[in-house]
Amino acid sequence: MEISRPLATLAGIVAAVFLASSGLLAEEKSLAELMPRIAPKTPEEAVKSFKLERGFSLELVAAEPAVTDPIDAAFDEQGRMFVVEMNDYPFLPEQRVKKYIEQRARTEGRIRLLTDTDGDGRMDKSVVFADGLRWPQSVCCAKGGIYVIAPPSLYFMKDTDGDNVADFKEIICTGFNSSNVQALSNGLEWGRDNAIYFSSGISGGELTVPARGGKPEYKFTPGRRDLRLDPATNELTMVGGGMQYGHTIDDWGDRFICSNSNHIVHVTWPLNYLERNPLLVIPEMNRSIAKEGAAALVFRTSSAEPWRLVRTARRAADPVMRKNLPPSELVPIGYFTSATGITVYRGGAYPEEFHGDVFIGDVGGNLIHRKKINPAGISHLAERADKDIEFMTSTDNWFRPANFVNAPDGTLYVLDMYRETIEHPISIPDDIKEFVDLESGYDKGRIWRLVPPGFRRTSPPDLSRASTAELVEALTSPHGWVRDTAQRLLVERQDSSSNARLHEMVAAGQNPGQRTYSAQTRLHALWSLSGLHGVQVGDVRNALKDSDPHLREHGLRIAPQLVKQSPELAPNVIALAHDDSPRVRWQLAFTLGDLPPELAVSGLKSIAAFAANDADLRTAWLSSIYSQMGTVAVELLSGPTEPVVPVLVQLARLIGSAPDQADSVRLLQSIVPDRIPDSTRIPVLLALGEGLRRRGTTITKTLADSPSTNESADAIRAALDHVFERAAATLLDRNAAEADRISAATLLALGDSGLAERTLPELFTPQTSPTLQQAAVKSLVMQGTEAGFNGVLEPWKSFGPATRREVVDNLVQSAKGGEVLVKAVESGMIKPSEIERDKRQLLLNHPQPAVRDAARQLLAEPSSNRKQVVLTYQPALELKGDPERGRMVYTKTCIQCHRDGTSGHQVGPDFASVKNKSPDDLLIAILDPNREAQPNFQTYTAITQQGKIYTGIISAETEASITLKRAEAKEDVVLRDTLDELVSSGLSLMPEGLEKDLDPQQIADLIAWIKGER
Repeated sequence: MEISRPLATLAGIVAAVFLASSGLLAEEKSLAELMPRIAPKTPEEAVKSFKLERGFSLELVAAEPAVTDPIDAAFDEQGRMFVVEMNDYPFLPEQRVKKYIEQRARTEGRIRLLTDTDGDGRMDKSVVFADGLRWPQSVCCAKGGIYVIAPPSLYFMKDTDGDNVADFKEIICTGFNSSNVQALSNGLEWGRDNAIYFSSGISGGELTVPARGGKPEYKFTPGRRDLRLDPATNELTMVGGGMQYGHTIDDWGDRFICSNSNHIVHVTWPLNYLERNPLLVIPEMNRSIAKEGAAALVFRTSSAEPWRLVRTARRAADPVMRKNLPPSELVPIGYFTSATGITVYRGGAYPEEFHGDVFIGDVGGNLIHRKKINPAGISHLAERADKDIEFMTSTDNWFRPANFVNAPDGTLYVLDMYRETIEHPISIPDDIKEFVDLESGYDKGRIWRLVPPGFRRTSPPDLSRASTAELVEALTSPHGWVRDTAQRLLVERQDSSSNARLHEMVAAGQNPGQRTYSAQTRLHALWSLSGLHGVQVGDVRNALKDSDPHLREHGLRIAPQLVKQSPELAPNVIALAHDDSPRVRWQLAFTLGDLPPELAVSGLKSIAAFAANDADLRTAWLSSIYSQMGTVAVELLSGPTEPVVPVLVQLARLIGSAPDQADSVRLLQSIVPDRIPDSTRIPVLLALGEGLRRRGTTITKTLADSPSTNESADAIRAALDHVFERAAATLLDRNAAEADRISAATLLALGDSGLAERTLPELFTPQTSPTLQQAAVKSLVMQGTEAGFNGVLEPWKSFGPATRREVVDNLVQSAKGGEVLVKAVESGMIKPSEIERDKRQLLLNHPQPAVRDAARQLLAEPSSNRKQVVLTYQPALELKGDPERGRMVYTKTCIQCHRDGTSGHQVGPDFASVKNKSPDDLLIAILDPNREAQPNFQTYTAITQQGKIYTGIISAETEASITLKRAEAKEDVVLRDTLDELVSSGLSLMPEGLEKDLDPQQIADLIAWIKGER
């Protein structure tokens, strides 16, 4: 049988490792002997270790001692290269131990300035531009100087006396967290809109912006959001993003980021638009877009480092583990584990098919991966460009492609940190770490030019000497760096003599008889005019009618500032409602919210039906609706409603959440007339009720508090009573459709408690489906009455597991409900074992002392040493796991919070993202979930002023609300102005104590299932 290339390669390495480990075991060598040092190669030797596809090759641009530890770089308008040297990796001075201090007393990061003085393509002049930095991460040229990220600060540095050394240094902001060397702020990149974007890091931190320009000092916390810097003012605003090392922007302004195990992510949602509606629950800002999955398979040609081989040898030498572990665990290769430096190629030196490709380094695998990017709705789909191989690999373990930069000559430069070891210190076992030099290579580093076959290098232009007219012409360059730098200099110079030519360029998309300009050139011309404050109505109109959808999209971004002065432009904007491009229609929905109210309302109404059928468009539509919610709702209800029900539902939810309840009354007046079909009325009422609950009120209270006339309120109440009575009749009609009965049960939560208490318990019979029972449980508990609480507990013994879970889930959301629940346990109505472990943990840590104390008396288990539990279960790793039995364990124990393929709920990590973890690591994650609990999976408890209690992980945040996600991916949106308390437990949402429910064999089976042994 023929074996596929990847599997054959993997099988060969497994065999080699097995033979090697057998030898190691037989000789019983010490760790020092098992881990010989790997010798570095000279640049000339390193070239021989490279294997590139498609005839490409690497040319040396600079090497030690001229440059060391390069991780980022930027070219100024003269073509000089500013390089970030992270010589202090991986320890800050205070983190270094004796053995490293003895090797070199002092460490620091630097900014190096490299210059090619003779034009031969090699950097022959090297100067330290700035030193004394801590963990410097990124550099970007602007205003005759550079911006530099070196946590905790973002600096602007400049050489004012011409000696190539920075003598001016200003702190733009400070406070970036530096607790994790793999989670630092990074990625300064020019966008197309005359601003610089960068990552704020994933370790958190409160930023301080010093007082300047007459503005006082201020502080803010970006959280998991990235930042946009306006170099003209040094103003910072938050944008979407939030991952590890790597950030790039394509020709059209789309941003891509990565993390070590998720190699390509699109920053999809524009935060500036979404936050216009403070009530809108913001979706996940980023989308993982790799067709092959986040931690895709990689094909390295280098061997593993000795420390990795030792760990592997320990496993492979055990005959039981060698038999049971999959091949991917017997060798330290297989998937992306160290993705970094994601970069879109934007030059013109490579064949056309390479333009727009994304290059990603894997520093742990000594390789460069290439992706093809294709449009997919409002986002993209990224697909491996080189089948079953990597674009570039090296057999040299020291080759560490940490980053890339689009160079002035149209090529990519590869920044090779050239280190013996790249790894977070805490990720290496302590006994092995004693024999590893984590600073080895601090005095080395290379920068390579990636060139295609037959490449002939030409000297890039010195744009610092270019006239304004020459800078405008430079916008036509095929090289992204040239266009970006020309645009930057045009805007910095503020010379309006360029405007006439720029207007012509923008118009070229509509005047094919004139000189042809690429879409990229037309876009640069448009944003250059914006930066020069010279955009005219004709420019925007031409962009809106451009043949390229990217220009139409950007035209819509700029349009609002002109529509306000020139309303005649509005029809050109609205006309794009029928555009062929989903991105253009999406941008139109955003743009409408920035138009004058009368234009916004008519425009939003005109595209409501489109938004009803497209979830992404609907979110954009809702972001634009805030100031006109009531008006638009009434407008939509005045016509045919069936085509717009999805937008009406979400609109009603937002109206109910609003502080001013006047729009809620307007909506009720518009929804109760008989001409509105139940297919519209019921879902809209349900959504309004949900929104009002977020606000801590009800329909009844809203009507009572309304300044409307008594007659008007009475009429609404009478109409609603009729609606609720019809719902009760539908609920009890066994011949009615299941979906209608569920809607009816849900609707009764909004009405009179007496009607609910009389009607809903009728469903608690074995003949009723669990789904309908659960809807009834939720509605009855929501009444908040003792009769409602008791009504869901009395039939406990007849409920199935899912309905029991719903009972507990709803009761714990209030102090009174929690008390009733623990009393039911105390009385013996409910056995402690019948409350699932995650809910038990919630009760044991309940914010109400009466509930918490009673739960600890009734439900507490003897405390256990988590490390000891893990040690006790180590034999599970030697057992043969049965994946089919593991699937059954998953279904019973994990499915509520973990997705596996199309099964389960996405609350904790997706199993696809952890399948490449070792069995040892998975055992720890299962039995000691708080040992390495990531901040984004820690549990928070929110208590509202009305006494409602919500628990879960924070899945979304806005200035106005937080969203907590819990088991079964249920979400609760809590408005900040209704919060009484928000507290983090510091613990993972995943409960401890699973060893009480799972024996070692079940653990082995579950690990086999997670690892994909099927």
